[in-house]
Amino acid sequence: MRLCRKILAISFKEKSIFRFDYIVGTVFAFLYIVLKVYLWKGLYGTGGKAIGGITLNSMIVYSIIAGFTEGITKTTVMKDLNDSVLDGTISANMLLPIGLKRYMFIQSVTRNLFRTLYGMLPSVAAAMFVFSFHVNVNLVNLFLYLSSACMGVVINFLYNFLFGSSVIWLRNSFFLSNINSVLLSLFSGAFVPVWFFPEGLKELSRFLPFRYIVFEPAAIFVNAKSPQEAVAVLGMQLIWIGLLFGAVTLVWNRGRHKIMIQGG
Repeated sequence: MRLCRKILAISFKEKSIFRFDYIVGTVFAFLYIVLKVYLWKGLYGTGGKAIGGITLNSMIVYSIIAGFTEGITKTTVMKDLNDSVLDGTISANMLLPIGLKRYMFIQSVTRNLFRTLYGMLPSVAAAMFVFSFHVNVNLVNLFLYLSSACMGVVINFLYNFLFGSSVIWLRNSFFLSNINSVLLSLFSGAFVPVWFFPEGLKELSRFLPFRYIVFEPAAIFVNAKSPQEAVAVLGMQLIWIGLLFGAVTLVWNRGRHKIMIQGG
């Protein structure tokens, strides 16, 4: 536990050095939310009538919360794995007593904490100040959202670690990050909620983990899910965590013995 806290503190200090990057990131996060809100305002029109049972107010809240959730669940573990194999640092990281997966997860969580404090919270607060909307949030709903968002963090990390491990066999898996970005943008509901998907894509999304990273937590927050449905979402997230964890364990145990360091 002491070692975990030490790694967490060092990683947090490392990220705090580049504060300017996070200031720029905050500005762009705010502009991204503004873009989505005005897009939905344009689609709803001046009347603001509900579309598919979803009101304009709910869409504004969803856009802001989805942007926040997307930020806190983000991970760069796929790129980090690829880079560490290319430059040889993975050999040192694999000797850590807490294990490589846990070390990279702590790093990912640290970055999310820093991004949340210095990036997402200011941008969301600014968006809430600029746009007029109301939301009814109770403690139960907030607890369910936070629980779902935390599991979204784990799902995204495990998924990225799983496919990032392909660098062991491919030697360079940079192209997978582009594929992953497309899949995540399309199926996570970060930009277009799953409510508005064509039936084919909506059905397909049920068999993929992406919707449980952003869409489902945000839908819980805007009260689009009943308490029973929210609990069912948490259950599905636990199932995905179990499946992905099992796949990661299998792939990593088979692949770590085949690592060929390039540049190290």
